[in-house]
Amino acid sequence: MTGIWSESDGIWRALAPVGFAQEQQLHDLIERNPAMLPLAGTPKLVVLGSEVRCGTGYADLIAVAADTGTPVIIEIKLASNTDRRTVLTQVLGYAAYLRRLDISGFEALLAPHVNGQHAASVRELVNAGAESPAFDQETFSTSLAAALEEGRLRCVVVIDSAPDDLIELVGYLQDISNDRLDLDLVTVSAYDIDGRRVLVPQLVEPERVAADAPPIGPTAPEPVVTPGAGKFAESISVSPPDKHDLLRRLHQWAVELESASLATLQTATGQDRCLIRVHIPGQQRGLVTVWNENGGSVSPYRTVFEQEAPATLRTIDERLPGQIRQGNYLRTENYDELLSLLRDAYVEAARGGVQAD
Repeated sequence: MTGIWSESDGIWRALAPVGFAQEQQLHDLIERNPAMLPLAGTPKLVVLGSEVRCGTGYADLIAVAADTGTPVIIEIKLASNTDRRTVLTQVLGYAAYLRRLDISGFEALLAPHVNGQHAASVRELVNAGAESPAFDQETFSTSLAAALEEGRLRCVVVIDSAPDDLIELVGYLQDISNDRLDLDLVTVSAYDIDGRRVLVPQLVEPERVAADAPPIGPTAPEPVVTPGAGKFAESISVSPPDKHDLLRRLHQWAVELESASLATLQTATGQDRCLIRVHIPGQQRGLVTVWNENGGSVSPYRTVFEQEAPATLRTIDERLPGQIRQGNYLRTENYDELLSLLRDAYVEAARGGVQAD
């Protein structure tokens, strides 16, 4: 079993997990950071909704794999919960409910949750969450429709500590399930080390070999991701000359954020598009993404603003009403004001949600 060992006076000892005080803490953690789930194939998960009504119950989280269109049901429990074994009945019941839906029914089910994240559709929300120039909304919609029609679903049970009886039951269900249903058990152990919380996610049980999703037409190549913003700068020279000034301006703004330790940058290049992921330090998400598309664009992520820079968000909503949505392109004639406000948001995020004076 994976664990953390600490040395004191020349003696190594295994640290005891501290657990989670409430199930909601683990729920919120996974909802905000689905990438921490160590699933086979490393799918890019985008959470579509929380507490989603599926028949007579509510699924903790409904997500989708951006690369394959596979719907993912995530159920979360603490080992101390006496109902932990019922989690399998719950997650399989929700899978059976989703299995009955076509893409229109799936969209209708998730519409209140997707709209609540300021997106007009599932594919628009996934496009924002994918942060990939290779993502194609039409291909994704076709893949999602095919997954629902064929009943290709993934169920993930997340628990802080997995008892033997639960592991045994999950293993049995893995053995007898078909290739259209993947069932994963993930533990997330929490430790306190020198006053900091450290999490250790672990996939329990050997991975099952999932059937590859049938290709839906030509597939786009994976984007090439490099640290920094150098590749974005190189792409400016092949852009229309009248767009160079704005592209250089956006590039310089992002580089200055990183130089001030307010952001970490990655450039993703694919097809004819290039983008800078302007991540909050220590996180795999950012308040905005910078694109070379349309001669230079900035896409915000309102849900991240709400969590990391709420005070600046209120200011932007007052000055630029309706602009901060989920993955849209910001429209403005005054980039000086816009970029200054966005920098303020990154300063607030770096201070843990406290606005600068």
